[in-house]
Amino acid sequence: MNKIKTTLATLIAAISLTSCSDWLDVSPKSQIKEEDHFSREGGYKDQLTGVYTAMSQQSMYGRNMGIGFVEVLSHSYDVDANGNWRYANEFDYKNSSVESTISTIWKQTYNCIANLNILIKNIDQANPNSFSENNYDIYRGEAYGLRGFLHLDLMRLFACAPSMDPNAKGVPYVTEYSTEVVGQKTVKETMQMVIDDLTKAREYLSTDSLKEGYSRYTHRSSRIPYFNYYAATLSLARACLWNGDKENALKYANEIIDCVEDSTSAKMNSKPFYWVHYTTMQSTNRNELDMAFSCEHVFHLTINKWEDIANYYFTSKAGSDALTPSDDTAQDIYEVASGYGNDYRYLKCYEQDGEKRFMCKFWHMEGGHYNDIYPLLRMTEAYYIAAECLKDSNPKRAIELLNRVRENRNLSLFPLPETLTADEIQNEIYKEYRKEFVGEAGQLFFYYKRLNASSIKGASVVPGKSVYVLPIPSNDVEFGGYIN
Repeated sequence: MNKIKTTLATLIAAISLTSCSDWLDVSPKSQIKEEDHFSREGGYKDQLTGVYTAMSQQSMYGRNMGIGFVEVLSHSYDVDANGNWRYANEFDYKNSSVESTISTIWKQTYNCIANLNILIKNIDQANPNSFSENNYDIYRGEAYGLRGFLHLDLMRLFACAPSMDPNAKGVPYVTEYSTEVVGQKTVKETMQMVIDDLTKAREYLSTDSLKEGYSRYTHRSSRIPYFNYYAATLSLARACLWNGDKENALKYANEIIDCVEDSTSAKMNSKPFYWVHYTTMQSTNRNELDMAFSCEHVFHLTINKWEDIANYYFTSKAGSDALTPSDDTAQDIYEVASGYGNDYRYLKCYEQDGEKRFMCKFWHMEGGHYNDIYPLLRMTEAYYIAAECLKDSNPKRAIELLNRVRENRNLSLFPLPETLTADEIQNEIYKEYRKEFVGEAGQLFFYYKRLNASSIKGASVVPGKSVYVLPIPSNDVEFGGYIN
């Protein structure tokens, strides 16, 4: 079996990915085991648990695709010139350690997709009446949603953005568990497959407990760590904007915004997510501060051993491998010189450790109320998407949306003027991406790439395709014939 078949079709054994003993280990001779695994409803839940656990590993969003490699590409951090992150910081994708990281991201993401495809194949053939409550649709929706979400991230990493070249090759969109090599389609065609999967997910998740009923907030703890209805909706907004479809991006973003701003649901327990409350940010006990604004998360992962990761890379323990903006960079990001130093994202999310200040919004605090979670989707992205879609047609509304975020970041005394031009609004959106998503899965890098920006602030390299498009691992190029 050649290398690309191995990557897309052979699963890593259970013990290497998750402590869940029910993770399905499929091999060419394990068809009976697969049938047995999905003979009960719990098998589907175990399969999804395995995927979420794999996504939480350091090989994926637990570091490489989270606070580490992909975020380093954003250049929000000041990377030590002698540290191990320097090659990623320089976009040196040919460096052996960077090549290894890129290969791991590719393999592990497709490994998760392979497991989702196994679940989808079996649940599409299953009897819905054999599932309790609405779990048939929920598990199906999560699987299709995650498949679209993960392919979208692969597209954002390994393919041209549509603004760069919609006819370039996209990543292989794998919809079946098979030993066959999956061909590439164009960026345009592949993005439509992403959108199709997310649309299916949104339909299947329409009975999500996070969406239905008055006490939606009571279901937060059980649904935000999973790919829920609103995760599908916000992912669609993200995918449509990436694809240049502002009409649909605005439609999906507005659904998130309407959910937050619904004046008929004034009580927090009637909303699935809501603005962080100022009282939460005024506690004198740091372990009570919601520094990552968790109440605003639409979808987050629970990271096992997060203390060992966050309290290493975001403190002096990491030495030359520490990940944090310097004081000067942080002040620049949050426009402290303009009087914006009271922004919660600056005021509460940086803390002294030894001789330096470090970003602390993801610190694991002893006795903390908000430990071990890492956001992949937060509601503020909907505001930025909507503002970008409206900057030309309805600039007043676009500014209003940006000011709504600023109000809830303790900047109500500094509203953006209603006279901003479309270009000025876009610049404010850019500044918001810099402020809001530091340390969060390369969101600023993807912003630059989506717009095919001619420069990346803080980078010494002029960006282009060689920067914005990560190389497909060499073995998969050689044996699978893939190009990007």
